Amino acid sequence: MQRLGSLATFGRAGGVLAFFGFLCPTLLVATVAQAQEWLYTVRPGDNIWNITADYLSSMNYWPKLQALNGVADPERLPPGMKLRVPVAWLKKQPTAARVVSARGKVEATLIFSGRTVAVAVDQPLQSGDEIRTGPDGSATLEFGDGSQLLLQADSRLTLDALSSYGDDTLIVDTRLRLRQGRADSQVTPRRISKARYEISTPAATTAVRGTNFRLGMDAATGVARVEVLAGALDFRGERRSRKVPKGFGALAETGRPPAATVSLLKAPTLADLSPQVERVPVRFSFPELSGAAGYRTQIATDTRFETLLFDGVSQQPQVRGPALPDGDYVMRVRGIDPRGLEGYDAYHSFRLHARPEPPFLARPGQQATVPEKLPTFEWTESTTATAYHFQLAEDERFSSVLLDLPDYTGTRLIPDRSLAPGVYYWRVATRDGADRQGPFSDPQRFRLLPTPEVGSPEAVEGELVFRWSAALPGQHYQVQLAKDAHFQDIVVDRQVDEPQLAIPWPESGFNYLRMRTIDPDGTAAPYGPTQRIDLPPKNYWPFTLGAVLVLILAL
Repeated sequence: MQRLGSLATFGRAGGVLAFFGFLCPTLLVATVAQAQEWLYTVRPGDNIWNITADYLSSMNYWPKLQALNGVADPERLPPGMKLRVPVAWLKKQPTAARVVSARGKVEATLIFSGRTVAVAVDQPLQSGDEIRTGPDGSATLEFGDGSQLLLQADSRLTLDALSSYGDDTLIVDTRLRLRQGRADSQVTPRRISKARYEISTPAATTAVRGTNFRLGMDAATGVARVEVLAGALDFRGERRSRKVPKGFGALAETGRPPAATVSLLKAPTLADLSPQVERVPVRFSFPELSGAAGYRTQIATDTRFETLLFDGVSQQPQVRGPALPDGDYVMRVRGIDPRGLEGYDAYHSFRLHARPEPPFLARPGQQATVPEKLPTFEWTESTTATAYHFQLAEDERFSSVLLDLPDYTGTRLIPDRSLAPGVYYWRVATRDGADRQGPFSDPQRFRLLPTPEVGSPEAVEGELVFRWSAALPGQHYQVQLAKDAHFQDIVVDRQVDEPQLAIPWPESGFNYLRMRTIDPDGTAAPYGPTQRIDLPPKNYWPFTLGAVLVLILAL
């Protein structure tokens, strides 16, 4: 933030005034009792009168300044001399806050004009302005000393007073009012008690001299909650003050003094989360945290968390985030205890690479059983695709790829060689016009189990006998014979344990035969190819043990 005033350089006749002093941390008693003081380093050309004119609130203070520092000659001050300057004598002037970031719906009602405007980055806000965030809104404000406040969704904050002392923005008083919502504060340490950073709520007030804390106000229940992550603060309500140290939190109900402090929950464990995310919306699951009744997750582009891209609460240890653009992100997760106090954050950095998105895999479907040695693979067409990357493997990790086609332009594929019976996995990625390849689809598992081929039927003692090669041990067979190719008029429907079936001689003419295997657990494979059989009348043939000469046509 640009400094509103500076003691570093100040041109005038007789020399340049430079402030290299620091703020004394102890109470000094001189002509002004119990006053906090600056120590000011005199530069060439300084004298009591123009120092008083530049930095003190009244010229009446120059005799007191001379007496306090035992100055014999007020017109000639030796360079390097340390002047003690009580803070109470210094000029007090208004300063401003600056909007560092704003996302979603963020509005401010300006005190001077009374107008309500959309908040923009780098916009200054003055004492008396009120800022409000919507359900998807958040904003980060920076004050004169570099302290920052992250105002979260559904919040309402009034800037009651913003001021600085002695033309030096290192001594800034910031007094805020949080009527509703949540705010995270990073407060620059103060070296004097005169300066302060204070946030009041309808239930209680926080006063700090430098710390990292969160404050929430639930207007519906009238409860304020504070969580201290670094430093310490005073939590005051109903004429009672409670010290809240680092690692503790407290709550206060409107009209009652603050309750006793409690330890904050430790950070959840995120060590096993993947650093690469290939699907949107973003999803994570992590181990349950002992003592947590819920979890808050926030996502930003960097560890400063000045702009919240996502802020959500869930009862389960999981994240269901937004559909973010591809890029690098940081996520922080903390547990929420039954009192509503939020604990320490765990951080996880991840890269989102979800685009161009993979197509939907149509067939073979997940866990399908495929009867063909040359299965057909199909997937949906992507409007952004110029080609697809197809892979087929025998393991889910694709450590040994059987078929790898990185620039396949169709959405239907039949391998150029037969596959042996077994379990396979396949997946497809999209390639777009910029020659970018997106992530692969989730692997789809299928089992290839060709249906045994039924040989030519034989006439055996007045029956028609079908035989085929045996399938896997323990499998059964279901055989159907129908008068139509759609199997609406089924003549025979049998399950057998052996690789053969004997049936009474059917009516002459065209008949249709199909067969499938059934696993021991009852899982049935798809029917194999339908065969058309042209049978003559039964009495047309001399029945011997020889093979029946019939025509079998594969459909």
